[in-house]
Amino acid sequence: MNKFSFLFSATLTLSISSFAQTAVKAKEELPKNWHQLDKDSTGFYGISLDKAYSFVKSKKLKSKTVVVAVIDSGIDTLHEDLKPVLWTNPKEIPFNGIDDDKNGYIDDIHGWNFIGGKDGRNVKEDSYEAARVYHQLKAKYSNYIPDATSAKPGELAEYKIYKKAEGKVVKDVDLQELAFVQKILPIFKTGDSVIRKDLKKEEYNCNDLSKYVTTDTDAKLTKGFLMKICEGNNSNE
Repeated sequence: MNKFSFLFSATLTLSISSFAQTAVKAKEELPKNWHQLDKDSTGFYGISLDKAYSFVKSKKLKSKTVVVAVIDSGIDTLHEDLKPVLWTNPKEIPFNGIDDDKNGYIDDIHGWNFIGGKDGRNVKEDSYEAARVYHQLKAKYSNYIPDATSAKPGELAEYKIYKKAEGKVVKDVDLQELAFVQKILPIFKTGDSVIRKDLKKEEYNCNDLSKYVTTDTDAKLTKGFLMKICEGNNSNE
């Protein structure tokens, strides 16, 4: 091996070693709330959430309570981060066995379980998948149990999605969720009728919605309603 080859080999080995040490160091020093940080001030590619909250606080702006309906397969209502912020139906008297608000569901205190029986009971081996979604919305902004969050005060209503509609399996997940929301959120009925009328379709899916453009009239009719279809479980969803 000549002198040049030896020098090149030694330099390459040193570079790789340095890169590996830097990568390990960066991984070890990554803060739990990196996704909330501001890139310009911290160097981490976050969403500048802390900076945004500081701005709101400096302007003394007041926040409003937002009720979020999470449609999924179930949550752990006893979770220490979720329990304080669960939406509570103000028109329902807990556990009295009576449909106090006359909406067709008895004791729907925090929402309703459409996967279980007609009385809303939990099904066996419930996955509590929605608990993970709730963690992204919970009130304990700086608490990382078990993961970080980006939401401050709010209320969460639980509505568990069912797998069959009128005895027929719904293959299109988006349509399944839309059909479900129609049954539980009165405000959606107005928005849904507007969308169907504009699209000239009785049924529509995510592709239809992605091309849908609202008018000023539509915006007024659907004011107060926001629908977000969340992530899947792999990179293709």
